[in-house]
Amino acid sequence: MSDRLYLRSKQTLLLQNRPGSIIVDQSLENYTFVVSKGDQSVRLRLLQDGKTIEAESVVDSFEPYILQILRTSDYDKLNDGEKKQLSDITRAIREAVRQFAGLLKQELHRYDVSDELIGNAHHEWSLDGNQWLRVPSGLSVQGWTTSLGNLDATTAKSLQELLSGNEEILVATSYLHQARNSHNRRYQWIYATMAAELAIKEILVRVEPKLQVILQELPSPPLHKLYGDVLESVAGVRSNSLSTLQGGARRRNQLVHNPNSPTPPLKEVDEYICFIEDRVKWLLEEWRRIKRVGKPQ
Repeated sequence: MSDRLYLRSKQTLLLQNRPGSIIVDQSLENYTFVVSKGDQSVRLRLLQDGKTIEAESVVDSFEPYILQILRTSDYDKLNDGEKKQLSDITRAIREAVRQFAGLLKQELHRYDVSDELIGNAHHEWSLDGNQWLRVPSGLSVQGWTTSLGNLDATTAKSLQELLSGNEEILVATSYLHQARNSHNRRYQWIYATMAAELAIKEILVRVEPKLQVILQELPSPPLHKLYGDVLESVAGVRSNSLSTLQGGARRRNQLVHNPNSPTPPLKEVDEYICFIEDRVKWLLEEWRRIKRVGKPQ
């Protein structure tokens, strides 16, 4: 087996037109995030343009035939097995970039980042870290408050802690951002309620993995029960404003099942989304606290 294959990647955050790229504090120009993926340590940077992510990693050992695949000039001529091996060699760096982009979207409250997260992937490889060649093309990266976050020393430190803990984003985040991005107030309410439901289920499973089958396969309790009695029995805490959650779910059902039900006014929709954003943020804070100190016995 050969040793030391250097990999690097440059990918672009898929930002919608408003409000623009993430502002990166100048003090973080050379700030590097680190996340472990299997036996690889991937280093990541968000460049000063606020939308380009650079990543680097080193594969300590690999089979010599991998070089033949990397040096091919025509990706389409590779057989399925070779394409899979090529995908495997770049998987760690691709997954790290996607995880980092997802956490930027979630933790900086960037609902202007597309759910696809990243695009325009450019992967390169090297044997000495000096002379770089492009990885054959054809690979693709599978791709909460109204105040949008930016990257500064504080958020950088927080993001690194999450990456060190290998924390994945909540699926609920995508629905929460759809609530912000939609121009239809009915859909905004529906998406926000779906986000609340997904968030509590995701957190409950993280705290007690045995609940996964129950929450996925069986009818779940009402939303206010999940945030109240169920969460308290599992994590020792319960949400406040349970009546607001109950009312929000009731209205969502009306909007879904009765096309003639009145559309909520703009101010009420905005306040409701802000409330759900706050509850999701609170759930994440409680989950991270439990990770640090352990769940109650």
